[in-house]
Amino acid sequence: MSSIYIIIALVALLTVLVCYAFISQQLAKKRKQRLRLMNALKQRLELFKQISSGMPAGYLPADLNALVYQVLINTLEQLAKLAPKDNYSAEAAEYQKQFKASKESADQTRLKAEQTAQVQPLLKELARYVGSQAESGRLTKTQSNRLLGLCRRLLLQTTIEGYVHQAKQARSENKLRLAIHHYTTARKLLLKEAGQQDVTKQVAQLSAVIAKLEQENAAQSGPTATASDEAAASKEWEELEDEGDWKKKQVYD
Repeated sequence: MSSIYIIIALVALLTVLVCYAFISQQLAKKRKQRLRLMNALKQRLELFKQISSGMPAGYLPADLNALVYQVLINTLEQLAKLAPKDNYSAEAAEYQKQFKASKESADQTRLKAEQTAQVQPLLKELARYVGSQAESGRLTKTQSNRLLGLCRRLLLQTTIEGYVHQAKQARSENKLRLAIHHYTTARKLLLKEAGQQDVTKQVAQLSAVIAKLEQENAAQSGPTATASDEAAASKEWEELEDEGDWKKKQVYD
């Protein structure tokens, strides 16, 4: 009889040990999963903080602006649940206030020349995130196409602005052939958009500037350019600068 009790006790002990080992494994697995999730959320939070702070206020279209703030707020709310003792809830509330203020502001901001290099990598990261959300099914095809289209147009816009800025700089240094090259590259990029939006006016503006530069370059190679020719060329460049609003308008159409 005593041997039966011993066997029962051993079986019970083994059962307890197996249960303990199983529970320990499950708890360790959950800790690892929680840690991986925390790290992923923190990385996403850091990325979107960079996007939010790196984009000039009023630059992003409404849909992309809403996406950035929604990701920030949702990520902070998830982190607050995982780490309630940290300050994530207060951060989420602050971004909600910022989002509300951004929606109430109707101002649309144009990039400065020096901001294009800063904004482009952020737009690429934003487009990459939208693509990953579409692949995982968190965004519908219609939503992702809309958002990716906006990212693509903004990237095109910043690229064109970069070439125009380089062209103006080359012109100021009297490097006319280089200026023509940059303006021509900008025009080629616009022409690729012809099937997506009406770029006739913009292409005509760039073509007029290129033609003036080519005339001036030819005049420099031959007789000295007249004062009236130089004034006409300057007027074309000023008009291109004044017409900068078309770039912003195209993105928000």
